[in-house]
Amino acid sequence: MTAVVAPVVPFGNLSNHKAQIYFEKSQPSLLSSPQKTTPSNVGTSKQGSVIPHTIVEGPADWTSAGLQGQEDTFTYVFTSDDSAELIKAVDNLKGQGVASEEDVKGLTKADYHLPTLAPKLLEIGREVSLGRGFHLVKGFPVQAFKGDRLGLVLAFWGVGLVLGRPLVSQNDYNNEHETFGSYLNHVTVGRHTGIKKSSALPEPKQGENVPRQRDTSRLAFHSDQGATDLIALVSINKAKSGGESKWVSGVAIHNELLRRGRKDLVEVLSDPQQWQTPRKVDQSAFERNADGTFAGYEPTPPFEYHDGYLTVHFSVGNYLELDLSPIQEEAIWTFARLAEDPKFHFSQILNPGDIEIIHNPTILHSRGEVEDGETVEEKRHLLRWWIAQPKEQNPRPIAPSFAPRSLVQPGGGFRVPEGSNVRLPFYPYARNDGEGQTAY
Repeated sequence: MTAVVAPVVPFGNLSNHKAQIYFEKSQPSLLSSPQKTTPSNVGTSKQGSVIPHTIVEGPADWTSAGLQGQEDTFTYVFTSDDSAELIKAVDNLKGQGVASEEDVKGLTKADYHLPTLAPKLLEIGREVSLGRGFHLVKGFPVQAFKGDRLGLVLAFWGVGLVLGRPLVSQNDYNNEHETFGSYLNHVTVGRHTGIKKSSALPEPKQGENVPRQRDTSRLAFHSDQGATDLIALVSINKAKSGGESKWVSGVAIHNELLRRGRKDLVEVLSDPQQWQTPRKVDQSAFERNADGTFAGYEPTPPFEYHDGYLTVHFSVGNYLELDLSPIQEEAIWTFARLAEDPKFHFSQILNPGDIEIIHNPTILHSRGEVEDGETVEEKRHLLRWWIAQPKEQNPRPIAPSFAPRSLVQPGGGFRVPEGSNVRLPFYPYARNDGEGQTAY
């Protein structure tokens, strides 16, 4: 039977051309039927003692279909005592004179008195990195800080400090085009594309401004490019419609390929020599010679076995820069089709006060198409940080080829351009559009 191919729409985190390729080739309807039984020659192992090209057993081998009815096992709801303790800790810090970005940047875990909440957060962090790979936290007291952005930032920053060491998760710039590294990111519509002429928009007449195309399209499944353990997003406001967060287990995709009898694809996806991707100078630009050719390459295999662990990193935008062989093409698109299959990925709208915490070396994430409204309350806005966990909480190492290493500091997180500041902005920057920091 001929598969039905849906209309092409651009994805916010890929160029229009790459988005078209991704959307056409990643549709789950293009998957072949799975085998009824796992091939007898496929062995099993566990994280911590993984044998390459075997099914990795454990809690990270999940699908959304298998999680139905188990929401309470991966959801923690803030109690009134949790909220009161966190609010009191924030009030104490403000009472000590903490008021600016620099003040907040100077805080440590010891500055937050969270005797009952901190152990709960640490247990969640350990479960995320060594267990299923994700957790939902609901009831974070966003409403208690309505109109108090300092208090909100302090509260979410405190959760991060409890879990580990913050990393630079974005290189951004203000409306004077001054570049800065950022520990705290504001995930809003417009952060990817800013001013960008859309092929779907009419040509402007002479003297007219180019219309702005906001990144409202759904995102491709991907791993974040920095070598980080934990990624967390807290919802301040949800969109008028859409904008659901999605995540899928890379371990489950690895195992499904083996169960389908496609060990050959797993071998290809874990061969670093076949995934020599162009080195990068920032999150979106490749390092090039004067004639426009790529200046160098680095290994970024989707599957990496290191020190007894399977690590997964998927970035289709980088792979599409390569001259792929037929088996590489089949491998990345089978991977992407499994990720896009609703039976595999988990999807949920994050309501205000919901926190999504994922383990970047295990989980790929995405976002559905989003439509913002006119009011602040209908504009999707999340805060995000990256955290490197201490070894006592997460003993597994970051694999040496996890993420484009040309972008990454030795201790994780993005490299910051020489001479640039590292900031913790309280409000979002509307990137590329000249508007600067906006008060929502």
